[in-house]
Amino acid sequence: MISFNNLKLLAPYILALAIPFSRSAADITIVLYVFAFLTKSYHEQNWGWTNEKWFKAALVFSIYCIFINSSLSIDSFESLKYSIFFLRWPIFAIACTYWIFSDIKSVKIFLTVISACVIFLIFDTWYQYFLGFDIFGREIYDFNRLTGPFRRPYVGMWITKLILLPLFFFVLCDKYKKFLISKRFYLFLAIFICLFFSTIFITGERMALIMTVLSIIIILTGLMSSNYISLKKVISIFILLLLVSILFLIIYPDQYDRAVNSTLHKIINWKNSDYGIVWKSAYDVWMEAPFFGAGLHQYRDACAQLGIYGNVDQPSSGGVCFHPHNISMQLLSETGFFGFSLFFIMVFYISFNILEKSFISKEWLTFFLMLNIITATFLPIQSNTDFFSNKYSSIIWLLIGLSLSVSKLKYK
Repeated sequence: MISFNNLKLLAPYILALAIPFSRSAADITIVLYVFAFLTKSYHEQNWGWTNEKWFKAALVFSIYCIFINSSLSIDSFESLKYSIFFLRWPIFAIACTYWIFSDIKSVKIFLTVISACVIFLIFDTWYQYFLGFDIFGREIYDFNRLTGPFRRPYVGMWITKLILLPLFFFVLCDKYKKFLISKRFYLFLAIFICLFFSTIFITGERMALIMTVLSIIIILTGLMSSNYISLKKVISIFILLLLVSILFLIIYPDQYDRAVNSTLHKIINWKNSDYGIVWKSAYDVWMEAPFFGAGLHQYRDACAQLGIYGNVDQPSSGGVCFHPHNISMQLLSETGFFGFSLFFIMVFYISFNILEKSFISKEWLTFFLMLNIITATFLPIQSNTDFFSNKYSSIIWLLIGLSLSVSKLKYK
């Protein structure tokens, strides 16, 4: 029988390999570790983690969904099921903080393995870009959208989030901190940012590109605030990114049109864009039940019942009635104003836990790297896949759990 200690030793490898590449493996792994953590807590009678304010807020949100939102849902049983299952995510994040990543060694092993995964995803994406198929033979999704090793074009979103994790090496390891003040660091930073930007650029994912630019701004702000780079070097990096964009315009104009022109067009014409129509449909669903919502995981049926936007099989516009593509609109339409408020109270406490100590100690690089994680996970205005889906939630709560762990270990 595998002991708790053995499960903990295997966790950095299993989580790093299961979560990015397999939806079912990710969910099975997370449920396994949640069950093991609860069992361990019971055997040791150690429930101190339940006193975390953010976890209490998560419990309040869950109780609201289970007893109020579900009872008023258009499909009470389905909403009840998803409300109960939601609890595994905050418990998983707590398990990361108090058990799985409770020591520096486990965190370093995980960061090493996830760094290898990120390198593979970047390589596979470029491989598919130039050859039309990835190393497993998976073809591009369409003319200018890539999938990498995935079935659908999510590789940009995954890289945008996973690439943030190796940056924790600069927070935890002294030898990497010394590298920050070396003459080689600027060259490394310029190459890293240009590779990051251009990789997301070629995926054809508009929101991933916007989030990438935001991440780069936050990272550079942290480095500049900590006096690791100067404003002059920051400006030079943005000039490099501009040159990369111009290079795409000259050599691959179709990719440039998808990444830049179509993105600007949708932002300027947001109301009439497919994104705008999807958000409008979510708003209309919310207005049908503004306080309590249509019920967790009931957006599709609620949208179809409006009789305006069609349904999942026959939508009036791309993506309509599938899911709201935005965490705020999903929470409002499915859980109402009360659920939205309770959820972001939880997010506030999570953010406070992650950012408080680095802010007080004025360790700005750590602060901005942590802020980058929070922005990538809970930014209310970003477009995303179904926030409560297994695939998306697994990476979100892994990022949160690891951030809480790193913050706790660094200021222990």
